[in-house]
Amino acid sequence: MNKNDKLTIVAAVNNKDVLQKNLLFSPEILDESTSYQVIIKENYSSASIAYNSAIDESKNDIVIFAHQDIYLPEGWFSSLWESILYLNKTQPNWGVLGCYGCKEGSTNGVGKVYTNGIGQHGDEIDKPESVDTLDEIILIIRKSSGLRFDSSLPHFHLYGTDICLSAIDKGMKNYAIPAFCIHNTNQLLDLPKEFYECFKFIKNKWFSYLPIYTPCITISRFDKDLYLRNLRISAGKLVGKKRTQARRVDDPRTLLG
Repeated sequence: MNKNDKLTIVAAVNNKDVLQKNLLFSPEILDESTSYQVIIKENYSSASIAYNSAIDESKNDIVIFAHQDIYLPEGWFSSLWESILYLNKTQPNWGVLGCYGCKEGSTNGVGKVYTNGIGQHGDEIDKPESVDTLDEIILIIRKSSGLRFDSSLPHFHLYGTDICLSAIDKGMKNYAIPAFCIHNTNQLLDLPKEFYECFKFIKNKWFSYLPIYTPCITISRFDKDLYLRNLRISAGKLVGKKRTQARRVDDPRTLLG
């Protein structure tokens, strides 16, 4: 990939220190010879509203939405462009790309990534693989596709699922790509109340698509996966099972071993 290839990188940010130590510390973003457009969005009530604003501002067709605590190792952008070139030849009507995705039967997830508190996870792939939905850690679209986030979806959860289903609804396909990244996060042990609001929103909006396989949970008519998850957590608490939260590290490179 040429350093001057045009693309836009977007992050919705609530902690600039985390942003600087992770996403903006990625070597090919840190490299001043690259010409990527970087758009930082702060003080938005939802990821969807922030990201739609960034789409409007993007000067480039390829738009990457990344969490502030994502680190993209050396060679990540080359892997991205290899996947885009491959899909432009084999499936030019692609919708959303990402590093980690899910579909029916993908027990481990599709695409290898590293998440703090979990380690490396996801099935390794050597070329783009079709999925239903993608994890919000990294989402990639073409501005020219017309895809947009639903501004009525509140908060910062499941917006990746929503835009992936929008792509499918428009006859497009979504793909996990072989582009390893590090999610240097503070491990989430319990789902916040905002997640449940987003869960309900997605279930109602996309009811005809149920069950919906997402990287974190399966959304189904009777919420089986959600109830089982909460049951496991409650049972663990009853027997005194200790849960230790993995904390974000100062230098994401140390997570590579």
